[in-house]
Amino acid sequence: MESKAKSFAPVVLRLGLSAVYLWFGFSQITNSAAWVSWVPDFAVSVSGMSAGTIVLFNGWFEAIAGILLAVGFLTRWVALILSAHIFLITFDIGLTAIGVRDFGLAMATLSLSLFGKDDYSLDSRL
Repeated sequence: MESKAKSFAPVVLRLGLSAVYLWFGFSQITNSAAWVSWVPDFAVSVSGMSAGTIVLFNGWFEAIAGILLAVGFLTRWVALILSAHIFLITFDIGLTAIGVRDFGLAMATLSLSLFGKDDYSLDSRL
């Protein structure tokens, strides 16, 4: 017999990850100068944008994706894109405390993508 609490597991995961992406997104939007040191040199040279502009684009991307996760709209696709995004960041950062944390976030986000919609998402209502 399955526990009723088990049905809340993907919701808790989705909302928890949403909070993380929203915090990082809004932090980058409101204080991009604090984040420019994290932008890899290759991103600036390949894109032709300044590090500050890249941070702002990344912040908006993470904030919008965090909102989509919060409401559970296109959950599988948003989580898949976010997991790829965080895996790339993890690869760039390397085997450090921050890199290991980001690897855990990437894996959790990938698992959310594999799970897809839950009973309390907008996806299940549409």
